[in-house]
Amino acid sequence: MMIKTNVLANGLSLVVETIPHVESVAYTLFIPGGIIHDEVSRIGECLLLAELSSRGAGDFDSQQFSNALDDLGMRHSEGASQDRYEYRGLVIKEKFQEALRYLALMVQEPRLEDSEIAGIKSLLQQDIDALNDNPARRAILDLTSRYFPAPFNRSSLGEKEGIDAITAQTVRQLWHKCYTPSGAVLSLAGNITYEEALELVLKLFSEWKGASCPAPQFGSLAVRQHSHICFESAQLQIAFAYPSAKIGESHYYPAKVATEILSGGMFGRLFIEVREKRGLCYSVFSRHSANRYTGTMMGYAGTTPERAQETLDVMVRELHYLHGTITEEELTRARANMLSALVISEESSSSRAASNASDYWHMNRVRELAEIKDAINQVTSAAVYQCLDRYSYHELSLLTLGSKELVFEREI
Repeated sequence: MMIKTNVLANGLSLVVETIPHVESVAYTLFIPGGIIHDEVSRIGECLLLAELSSRGAGDFDSQQFSNALDDLGMRHSEGASQDRYEYRGLVIKEKFQEALRYLALMVQEPRLEDSEIAGIKSLLQQDIDALNDNPARRAILDLTSRYFPAPFNRSSLGEKEGIDAITAQTVRQLWHKCYTPSGAVLSLAGNITYEEALELVLKLFSEWKGASCPAPQFGSLAVRQHSHICFESAQLQIAFAYPSAKIGESHYYPAKVATEILSGGMFGRLFIEVREKRGLCYSVFSRHSANRYTGTMMGYAGTTPERAQETLDVMVRELHYLHGTITEEELTRARANMLSALVISEESSSSRAASNASDYWHMNRVRELAEIKDAINQVTSAAVYQCLDRYSYHELSLLTLGSKELVFEREI
């Protein structure tokens, strides 16, 4: 496998990984934008714009465009996240040229029909209304809103008032503002050569013009806070977050290994201690997420109000006990699980296109698979302990959602 990159004259970065043994080609396109760029009075407009861009483009109305994509047998998705618009697609090699043409139409010539907006608004608002039926999701979103600085703390679902305020005119204004090639990343992976990809991309995207939207400054995290939201429910939700290593930092891979030891399936310490030994809850996990701005360790458990205090105490105790107690068996298993996931993703052109795009987006370069494997294999228990010293759970911020407020003892 070989990865090549190029930055076009208009500022669009092209990443191509040739995988000759597959019969497909996948794309991932990231365009600067997303929730952090929405006007404060219309948070969620980026979600509507991303969906609307796939409902008619160029000479195709909504139904014609949908039929054209279906005729290719194409798997595709369009959306927006915190700091970007995201387009993904997968198709057999013979159909890829046509598939990429449709992608170019979506981002450069969307019709943005007024008649489609009301229906998309309704879907977005229904998703927000459903939060009360999914208290686990609500707890994590509420924690996010308190922990991260504005505008990086905005809900990934948008806000009802903001969605209500969207008009056809504001959607078009947002498209003109954000849908530009400068700073965008187009990642292709599969049975396509770099030369084939470059020729096709130049043909379809070289006339795309415009300067990118600069991202707002990332502020300070709200560490060491404890919030409780009263909510009548048979369960009590526990969610926490604290700073960790971001992408590119020396502690990044040790942070990943630490998380795997804590929450790597049925052998993770949280699963064993909280669920298996004590039967305190059905769902418990931790995860490490990282981007160009920050890294975060998050944790979650859902349990009954009667068992919630013990659940929280055991979770915090396991965070504390991790330092100095990692066995060679745990370390070997954690690395093996991470490498297995990496190898499996290597076999998917969609996964490769997405991970290469993510690397380039966050670090302005793409990590070769051999580099990632070596970095994982080189993580020692001492490196994990150094990471835990640098990013301590004592900085943890907690949010609970339910009928009972808990006592939070940060110190063990």
